[in-house]
Amino acid sequence: MELSSVNLSYKLLALHLFLCLFITSTKSQLNYTYFNYTETKLADCSKVQGMSLEQQLRIRVILRNGTVKEIDPDLKLDPINYCLLNNTNTKYEIKKNNNIIVYLKDKNNNTNILRNIVNPISIYPLQKPFILVTYVNGTIYWNGTRTNSSDYSDPTSYMEWGAVIDWDGKTRSLVPFPGFWINSTIQPNANNKFGFIRYYLDHTYSSSLQQYSSDDSGNLTLMSGVFSHDLNNPLVTMVSTLNNGYLVFYNDTINNNDKNSLLSRGGLYVQIISYNHSGLAVQWTYAYQISQPNMTINSVYCDTLSALIYCIVSVNINNTTRYIFVQLSQSGLSTSIPSEIYNLPNVTGLSHQGWRAKIMPFDGYILGLTAYDDNDHNTYHYIYPYYNIKNTQIPLKFPNPFLTNYFGANVIMDNNTLLLASQYTTNNASWSLLTIQLPNAFTHPDDIRYDNPYIMETFPPINANVSSSTTTLNISLDEDVALSTGNITIYKVSDNSVRQRVSATMNEFCKIDNKFNVTIKVINSTFNEYGEQYFVTMDDNFIKDTLVEEPLKGIHDGIWILKTDDRKIYLDVVVMGSVRLTIDASKTFLTRSENNKSEYINNLLNEIANKVPINSSRLKSNKSKNYRFHKVSDDKIVISIRIDMINETKRDASEISSDLNTMIVYKYITTFYSGVTNDLDESYGFKTTKNAWNENKILISAGIAIYIIFCLLFRILSYKSKSKKIEAISSAILRLGLIIPNFILTILFVVNYSNDAGLYWQSVLVLSVSLFTNICLVTHTIYKGIKKPVIGEDFKEWVKKYLGLVILLIILIATDYEYLTILKDIPIFTKRLYRYEEINRFNIFKHIFIGAIICGAFFDIFFRNIPQIVIQVFYYNEYNHGRLLEYDIVPLLLLVTSCLKIFMIIFNYVLKVITLVLIR
Repeated sequence: MELSSVNLSYKLLALHLFLCLFITSTKSQLNYTYFNYTETKLADCSKVQGMSLEQQLRIRVILRNGTVKEIDPDLKLDPINYCLLNNTNTKYEIKKNNNIIVYLKDKNNNTNILRNIVNPISIYPLQKPFILVTYVNGTIYWNGTRTNSSDYSDPTSYMEWGAVIDWDGKTRSLVPFPGFWINSTIQPNANNKFGFIRYYLDHTYSSSLQQYSSDDSGNLTLMSGVFSHDLNNPLVTMVSTLNNGYLVFYNDTINNNDKNSLLSRGGLYVQIISYNHSGLAVQWTYAYQISQPNMTINSVYCDTLSALIYCIVSVNINNTTRYIFVQLSQSGLSTSIPSEIYNLPNVTGLSHQGWRAKIMPFDGYILGLTAYDDNDHNTYHYIYPYYNIKNTQIPLKFPNPFLTNYFGANVIMDNNTLLLASQYTTNNASWSLLTIQLPNAFTHPDDIRYDNPYIMETFPPINANVSSSTTTLNISLDEDVALSTGNITIYKVSDNSVRQRVSATMNEFCKIDNKFNVTIKVINSTFNEYGEQYFVTMDDNFIKDTLVEEPLKGIHDGIWILKTDDRKIYLDVVVMGSVRLTIDASKTFLTRSENNKSEYINNLLNEIANKVPINSSRLKSNKSKNYRFHKVSDDKIVISIRIDMINETKRDASEISSDLNTMIVYKYITTFYSGVTNDLDESYGFKTTKNAWNENKILISAGIAIYIIFCLLFRILSYKSKSKKIEAISSAILRLGLIIPNFILTILFVVNYSNDAGLYWQSVLVLSVSLFTNICLVTHTIYKGIKKPVIGEDFKEWVKKYLGLVILLIILIATDYEYLTILKDIPIFTKRLYRYEEINRFNIFKHIFIGAIICGAFFDIFFRNIPQIVIQVFYYNEYNHGRLLEYDIVPLLLLVTSCLKIFMIIFNYVLKVITLVLIR
């Protein structure tokens, strides 16, 4: 079949250009998964003499569980992006590194000619869930000036753009890249969170390297470091290193045909560029040096294997292609003598020129090639695996070759599986993936279950159960290692959210035991949801080999999966607590308007609910329309938070409060380190507000019960003994044990607590009315007692004689009328007060004070105790609605003693009635 520039008898899909494979397949047998499409209009590529594709970009993300995420972004690209260049057109031949090399039949029926098939669209994975799509538009560079000209027929001068899209196909950011598209190359970082590096030539043909970062919103940012150089040597390839840097390889071949020359002939020149490197000074070295005259470098393929970088260098010697195996450290230094691959694949009709190398993740590499067969009009892909030890060829489980599409798009996954695009199906409207298991040097399946031959086992193991009580993770390795600089991150599977992230530099959380066992501390908020799955990742360069001081490969996502058990339905409780803002956040908060303060607290609660996580309906600052906050010492703002109860299988309020406290205290390793939650003070955490009743309800209930029992026992004892003294003593003890604490608690509440709930003046009013009433009552009673006939004179003399005592009693009675009840029984314990025995038998004090006691009881119930109980109910309601930070013991005991005082009045009256009935 002839591949003309425009007239294709088959429809090509843009997706063949890149397989967006983030996660591996685990099956070893051949497996086909089909993807169907609807045909669209072909692009007109006649002006650039290119092959036409349908004008639709389709991306498929293949997840580890076998499901496929379909992404059809609407980028509205120029038609030039849907053209394949370099088929039979030599005028605009493009020598890009990110190309597809394939044997194709040309117009003259030459089937043994290599073609560098180039498409302007390239796709690179960024941090989840983002993808970088690079393309060209109708803007060209001409003499350093940008010109809009979509009709311009020279695609080599087009401008390159980058679009970051998410997995829903939404465009997050657009960035124009400097320099010519024809010379640009992009290499993603080994850690997708760190972006990528881009090489390009500008209009002055000076080459530059720029690093870009990508944030959590999908925005691309040009980093501060821009490295430029004036080397005339062309770029060959770039590779990312495990320490998040890059190795950039150049063809520094020097034409030196003098066989007797002792001078350097050049070779494969490598520059070592660190992450976010800034400036001109970089390290450089030669990865491989030319050893013979008339020897040039054709191509280079490099990739990382565990701790080393393997490179396959294709060289040309006297028109013969040969392949060299080179082994480098992460710093670009050679770690062994280069060796030649002698037993190259021997396929009839194919030269050795087109073999492309790829590194297998468990040692070794493959040589692959895609070729069109003129006999059966099919396209085949050839795969030949090698061990790097002596470069020996090893057989595949399934024989070569494999049917593929015209481009043989393929990728080696981390589990040593090669995915190959198979040939098109009916009507060329769908395509599929072929799974080919590659050989490895490890005989036992457990040796590669972590896609990392250095890792022997983990605890908990893969698919084990964990819970919030899981405190450590352990990783055992077969090499002596030391901690480096990478992170270990624990994710929740359902939403890919970060639960905990710790750096190897955090000694509090990471340590090495016996040189080969890594222990990671886990906080109790990490595995905090029931019936959920989690996975643990270890960054490259989290650990390093102690022997060569080189970073080691980590554990990628989707491998170390852990899960929590389900939970049965339970009964929950409400938890009240508070958080505190940092000093800076507090100062900013105080400058906000009232509406903005409420909005800020609302945003804070929503973020907390999302990150803990908890249903936002369970999280409240209070139940009113306006949020309340508290200004404490050092101008720090404290915000009260209520966690409501819920009857279902989720975590209860006490567990949530523990999680919240942990995530604030350790916010620098959780998602609380970003957003509004970063304003929370980690030294304060989430403090559960004190509820004196919950903390002391048993003791208080027991105390109330004991008091009531003593009341009964003393009454029974007095009744049985028929002793007035015992009755008076027991009555005084019970009253003093109640009225003294009640008055002290009242004063403490007014001074220290009432203002917090806005009840200060109400409390002062109740206390003042009580004091004033009691003073008036006792003063009036004493005055009337002195004026009484017969007993008045003697009572007056008693008052004069014991004036100090009387003044003290007046003061005490002002605090509580119950002292009158105690006072009336004093004559029982004193000498005779009057001259006549008949009068002494008659209790004069009781006769004088009985009216005041009755009036005092009435006022005490309705103007002191009941209002005090109402105030305490309001106070507790303020706490319950989150407007108080705590419910202390003082308000609670004041409420209890006020209730007991009413009880005592009623109790004494009832018992007196019962006693009279029994006497009668």
